Amino acid sequence: MQSVKDPAALWLDRNLEMPSVPIVLSKILQLVDEDRASARRMEELIQHDPSLSVRILKLSNSAFYSFRSEVKTISHAIALLGLNLVRSLAIGVSIFESFTKGLRDQAGLINQLWMHSFGVGVLSQEIWNRRSTRTQGEFALLCGLLHDLGKIVYFKKDAAAYSRLFLLEKGPDDPDICACEIRNYEVDHAMLGALLIRQWRLPQELATVVQHHHDPCVGGLPLAAAVSMADMFAKQVGIGYDGDRKISADLPGLMELLKMDQVEFDSLSTFAGSRRANVEEFFQLVS
Repeated sequence: MQSVKDPAALWLDRNLEMPSVPIVLSKILQLVDEDRASARRMEELIQHDPSLSVRILKLSNSAFYSFRSEVKTISHAIALLGLNLVRSLAIGVSIFESFTKGLRDQAGLINQLWMHSFGVGVLSQEIWNRRSTRTQGEFALLCGLLHDLGKIVYFKKDAAAYSRLFLLEKGPDDPDICACEIRNYEVDHAMLGALLIRQWRLPQELATVVQHHHDPCVGGLPLAAAVSMADMFAKQVGIGYDGDRKISADLPGLMELLKMDQVEFDSLSTFAGSRRANVEEFFQLVS
């Protein structure tokens, strides 16, 4: 739990007022057990949220998974995709939709950010699947989906000003978006997202990854490195937009931390390029 003495947390409390966890999301977060009871409860929760239901079903039927038969029910989606994967997707969708209600002028920018975040989630999962279990790969998807959570908070609390910062062209010699955020808000989106995740009592590892996805090599954090590399790939192939096209990742450090050779790097780069069309197709379906 973040200390109340943390100056960043105190500043945020005074200036941004951290949002409370959405009701549907709070119920989804309680479902942590991979069993039939949890699967049935997850199905009920998703079914009671029409927008969430539509997105999960459309994703299940998208080119990402290419199942032979049409997925028509949430229970079928859970059976095919697995409870953990559906839960991660439901968390990401719930957060983006609940935070962006009423922001019509910023809808296009937020949709680009959501597309980028979704792409980073998919790529994080692919990178981590090669290094760990399926369950951990699904957790990596969640980390990728929420790595830019702090930006959504800025949009919600300071929409017009943050939109201008988000759209500002940042050349090679200009400050990156984190530096711009610190200049304007005294804290960047990585720290802000981590604070919110801790406040919502989500897994501590998730908060750590979100906080350090721009500097994973400093603390030797392989999962954060996977998200950082996924972020880099998403930018390289143009999946959505996150407010900064600059790629400043320490690539040699990331590859060393992930024990990744050039052959795997090239394979992942190709995979990222192949997934761009799938991500864009999915967002055309649900927008």
